[in-house]
Order: sequence, then structure tokens, then C-alpha cells
Amino acid sequence: MNRRLSVALAAYGAWNQAVLLFAFDPMKRLVIDTLAPGSRIPDVRVLGLSLDGFAVHDLDRAEGWLPQAVFVVLSGILTYGVFRGARWIRPRTRTVLALVGAVLLASGVATLIGPLLGPDARSAVPTYGEWLGYARLGAVPAAAAQFALGTVWLQVAVWSLIWRYRHAAVLVEYLGTTEGPQAEEAPVPLLTQARERRDLVCAALIPTVLLAVAGGPFLRHTRVRPLVQSSSGTFDPELWTAYRPPAAVEEWSGLLYPALRLRPVGTERISGWIATLAVCAVLLVASAVALRSVAGRVEAGRRPAASVRLFMRGWYVTLLGAVAAAFVDGWLLQWFAPRLSDPESVRPLWVAVGDAVRFGTAWGWATGAACLGAVLLLTHRGREVAPAADVDEGELNVAR
Repeated sequence: MNRRLSVALAAYGAWNQAVLLFAFDPMKRLVIDTLAPGSRIPDVRVLGLSLDGFAVHDLDRAEGWLPQAVFVVLSGILTYGVFRGARWIRPRTRTVLALVGAVLLASGVATLIGPLLGPDARSAVPTYGEWLGYARLGAVPAAAAQFALGTVWLQVAVWSLIWRYRHAAVLVEYLGTTEGPQAEEAPVPLLTQARERRDLVCAALIPTVLLAVAGGPFLRHTRVRPLVQSSSGTFDPELWTAYRPPAAVEEWSGLLYPALRLRPVGTERISGWIATLAVCAVLLVASAVALRSVAGRVEAGRRPAASVRLFMRGWYVTLLGAVAAAFVDGWLLQWFAPRLSDPESVRPLWVAVGDAVRFGTAWGWATGAACLGAVLLLTHRGREVAPAADVDEGELNVAR
């Protein structure tokens, strides 16, 4: 996609986000002032997604507006990169998914820097108890992610309209929407063999599997097996007290979202353990399918832009795979392994999505780095094989 159109679409999305974030609360207050005393406007939602949960409510403190400003700026930069890397003006599924991954990454960064700005900040991310505490005090779980998912479709809608009327004179003149001959030239794929693409997928999944194994023992689910006092009279505190991970692990356990345990923990039911395995399987399968698509689009050449694009695609894959698993988590685990939360005040789905976005934001770079490393190794191996084939062909010509 050309630069002018990419800038226009990215700026449009950032402008809409800024208006909604910084003007939503003042407009809401003006409407309330016109109503009867004591009236209030409930949380505004679109398709079940909260729009004002992440809005700016306090401009006097940095923690009240700086995360939202970081989100708008970073979202504009990342979405520009997605649009600029698109080969077609026409909206395609993979590009739309990359756009969703970009805004989710921006929301994850805004979420992670929020606790750093608080007056009593003690760590880089809140503990799970603090996370639920914010929700009970009125904040919306995964508010930034909900806002990102609710507003990204404004960009997609305008993008679709531009594609529909791309031959209009004003669009052709100012945005260059008429595709030139270069748009029809497909880039040369670097990984031409199925084995090479499979190797890249396997290498890129290694960080996710290792993090899933690390997070397995610390996933925050209640002990759901009924506890019965042993007839021998032996008292085991582990069976009677609520599970709490070590302090250092608890601080960062929100960044170890998936759970991959080879066997159930002490008082965990088999059904709950199987449910957590299903969530982790969704994460790995969704990530593998997306990485398979990424592997088929790796471009030949040493351009820095191609490397950056591959790195960011790996990051987006981790985010999207984690969010897909979170939707299964919020639906499946509330029946078999409920989280430590009050269902009336906190929806398990959005708590899971919040964990998934933080996980993908904090560790998605590892997937992108693994993709780059796999491509470098495969390219180096291809260079070693090519001279050997040339030597064999030369020897054959000499023998003739």
C-alpha cells in the first residue's frame, strides 16, 4: 500500500481513538448535567465491548492520561506499519488480523505501563489480587483491550469504503488508490519448501511452549476437589489453605498466562486439568496456523523492512493466539476450573483476555525473534547446500 494511503488510514484510526478517549468523559458529564439530579449513564458498550472503561477521567495526574496517550501514539505507528506492509489496497483477512494484533499490542503496552505511574507503584505489573481489586473498585478488566477491539473496526470500515470507491477521482488524486503495475508483482518467497516452513513454525513455537510450561504450576484457579479430613488424623496444610504462589512468582504470574501441566496439581479435578490443557492446545494450534501463513510470506532479500515485518508478525501471532485461547478460557474454565474471582463483579472472560494481552505483549517479541533466527539458520543452510550442488554439477561436466 502506498505511503499516502497508509498515513491517512493510520491517522484516521489514531484520531478516532484520541477523540473517544479524551472527549468521551467530558461529553458524558455534559449529558448528565442536563438530566435530572441523581441520574447516571451506564457504561457505554458496543457489541459487548466497553468504550469508556479506558477513557481519560483525570487530566491532573500522569497515570490518568499517559497510558491513553501512549496507546494512541503506538497504535498509530503500528497500524501504519501494517498498512504500509500490505501489498494490496483491498482488505484481506490476514491484514485485518495483523491490524487487530497491532492495536492489541498498543493496548498491552498501555496496560503494562499503567501501574508504573501510580503513586504507590511497587512492580512493573500489578499482582492478580490488585488486578481484581481494580475491577471491584469500578475499573473494567481488560479495558484497553476492549477499547482496542471496539474501535479497530472503524479503520476497517473506512478502508473497505476506500477500496469500494477506489476509482473515484478525488481518491485517485489525493490517496493514489489506483493500483500500479508494481502492486501486481508478487514478492519472491524465501521459504519455498514445505519442510522449511515447518521448521520455522516449530522454532517459533518453542518460546510459547516454554512459557506455557513455566506458567503451568502457577495458573490461578481454585482448588475444586472436595477436601475430606484423613482418617489417620494427619493434618496437611496444603489441602486446607488456599493456594498462593511465591511472592516473586505472584508479581509476574499474570505474564505466564497459559498453563501446560503434565499432571494435575494436588487437589485439582481431572476435568479441570483437561480443560486447562484444551486452552493451551487452542493457543498452540492457533499460533501454529498463523505462523504457517507467516512462513509462506517470508520475502527473499536482506531489506531491513522485511526483517522488521517478520519480527512484528511473530509478535502479533502470539497476541492473537493468546486472545483466542482466552475466549475459550473464559467459556470453558468457568465450568471446570473457576478463577479466584467473584462472578458478580468480574467477568472471567475479560479477566482471561487481560491476562492474554499482557502475556502476548510481554513475550511476543520472543516469537518474533525465533522467526528471525529460524530464517537466518535456514538461509545459511541453503547457502551451504547450493555451493555443494554447483561443485557436483562441475565435476559431472569435467567427467563428460
